[in-house]
Amino acid sequence: MQRIVQRSLGFVTASLLLAGITGCGSANPNWTFTDAGGDIRAMSDYRGGVTLLAFTNSWCDSCHHAAMLLQDIQQRFADQGVRVVYVSSWEHGDPGVYLNEHGYTYGLMLNGTEIAREYDVDRIPTFVLLGPDSKVVARHEGFGKNTPQKITSSIERHLRKSGKFAVQHDG
Repeated sequence: MQRIVQRSLGFVTASLLLAGITGCGSANPNWTFTDAGGDIRAMSDYRGGVTLLAFTNSWCDSCHHAAMLLQDIQQRFADQGVRVVYVSSWEHGDPGVYLNEHGYTYGLMLNGTEIAREYDVDRIPTFVLLGPDSKVVARHEGFGKNTPQKITSSIERHLRKSGKFAVQHDG
């Protein structure tokens, strides 16, 4: 009996930890930010569509790979209502200059360190996918060989659920 209770408690504890790590289903903090053009944006501006928040910066090596991925996602899913926002976190330079130099066209949130903390981001890059109801539907931390596929699959899975997924044909 004690073994069954220990296993049950272990399962419940692991489930709670996993829920805390992914943050899936949690509501969006009520944030506002200044974009690269100096305009004030609010969380409510992003309701109704799928939004990928990428907590990153211009000085970390893996963030450079993330920046390229974000441009690919922006181009691939923009016509399906997916918005990409580069959330400048723990920045040392000017992320607007960095994005312009590389021709990246997705959104930029300046001074996003406090918003990163609200999402419990403690490493960069971290990607947070928000559904139309502003709830977290997926979260990916770090950048590795499989990161592009994981994020793309999360976006496609959520678009399928919402009935907004259109098959992309290359060529």
